[in-house]
Amino acid sequence: MSQPDYKIYPSLLDKFQQYLDSDTEAESFWNIDYETGEMKKTADEIAAQNEQELLDAINRVPSEPIPAADRGTCFNEIVDCLISGKNTEREDISICSMWIDPMGRISLEQEEGSVKFIQATMNGAEYNFDIATCMAAVEHFGRDAVIQHFCRGLLPTQMGLVELYGYADYIVKDVVHDLKTTSSYSFGKYEQGWQKFVYPYCLVSSGEMQSVSAFEYTAFQLTRASLRNPITSGTMYREVYTYDHNYAIDRLTHMTEVFIDWLECHRKDITDKKIFAYR
Repeated sequence: MSQPDYKIYPSLLDKFQQYLDSDTEAESFWNIDYETGEMKKTADEIAAQNEQELLDAINRVPSEPIPAADRGTCFNEIVDCLISGKNTEREDISICSMWIDPMGRISLEQEEGSVKFIQATMNGAEYNFDIATCMAAVEHFGRDAVIQHFCRGLLPTQMGLVELYGYADYIVKDVVHDLKTTSSYSFGKYEQGWQKFVYPYCLVSSGEMQSVSAFEYTAFQLTRASLRNPITSGTMYREVYTYDHNYAIDRLTHMTEVFIDWLECHRKDITDKKIFAYR
């Protein structure tokens, strides 16, 4: 098998896309001061911040835990465990069943009037999930879903051979799914994401699957019941993209070539050489 010149996973393409879209981000409503009508941060400041975050991701710089990200990771792990019927094998997450009574008191034991929920602990924080929300995800993917499947595919480009890789959350028949959690959802939220190209391309180009019909971002908008009842429930939204292999090749080839050009210009700033296939 040919050795790749670069090894890239989709969240790096997402961060690079965010860097490319810095001008658009600067003009978004959240960056406008409503009193003055001026930008809170200039496009150059946002671009510099996005570029540094991209470099930190490539260099695998440790960062402080982000509760929203940890909550999503915990929800994903709970769904995986429910589908597989197995306990978590992750050392950084613990999962157990708990009970909450009408007064908001949480216990390991069932008492009269109490409601069962699932609690996951990660980085010292507890995340409590409504069982019905977790089961909605399980029922959507189905018990036969392939979970956390490692995908790998080689993409020839004018800049060299690129290995694309990563873990697809769920594969259900000929549809690839990525489970997302968010505090606010509007349709098209993940339109700029690259997972919808990378994972199906890897599965088809490697011969693991003959074809992929679609990629679905399965998003759960999570909300906490109240301060007294800290149980998170969620509403599911589906963002489905039809997969066309030739179109994916065109998009991925162009994006990776632009990304590689940026990588080579910043080679001196990159300390983790995995992205260069250890060259």
